[in-house]
Amino acid sequence: MIRGALLAWTAIAEKQPLLTLAVTNGTLGGVGDLLAQAIEHHNTKDGGQFRWNATRTLRFVAWGALCAPVFHKWYSFINTRIPLPPKGRLFALGLAKRVATDQLVFAPVGIAGFFVAMNFMEGRNWESARLRLREYYLPTMAANYAVWPAVQTVNFGWIPMLYRVPFCSVVSIFWNAFISWANAQSASAIDLPEETPHALIKPRHPEAILPTTKA
Repeated sequence: MIRGALLAWTAIAEKQPLLTLAVTNGTLGGVGDLLAQAIEHHNTKDGGQFRWNATRTLRFVAWGALCAPVFHKWYSFINTRIPLPPKGRLFALGLAKRVATDQLVFAPVGIAGFFVAMNFMEGRNWESARLRLREYYLPTMAANYAVWPAVQTVNFGWIPMLYRVPFCSVVSIFWNAFISWANAQSASAIDLPEETPHALIKPRHPEAILPTTKA
């Protein structure tokens, strides 16, 4: 059954890659947020009934769908510009160049874009965006570098091009869950973007966090 579904997905993706990747990435983004919400609710230990924040999940779906074509084009660019020999030292060198390029060029821009985009999807102003970047950008980058270089090593080295965006999306589901489980501080209390895949990372200057107003 799983093999049949994969074959069907591949056949559709080969005909309409960008649309298929957008739908898939958006769906997996929504799944990841729903799981993160459930874990966050469990961590509160208030005994109340779980209430799904559908609006938050829809923002995550929208972000995932919009980013999928960008990710796909970026991976295609890396494939073209940084060849990967089949084996040996040249393979390792090419793979290292791919991962370094992704993590030093695309990751910093992508994470900043995420904070800014989610800030405005929530209806907040430029001051809120600036505050979030100041307090959470560097801690989020540190968390990113603890996990994603290894993920992208597998992705660029052994995952076929068509499956690279979905592969990252699947890993992101568990990444979201881990971060939500590992940190107990409330996102709303410290003005963290509700949808962030790095939710509940501690700010750099928690004493400086002030309530921000809607745009």
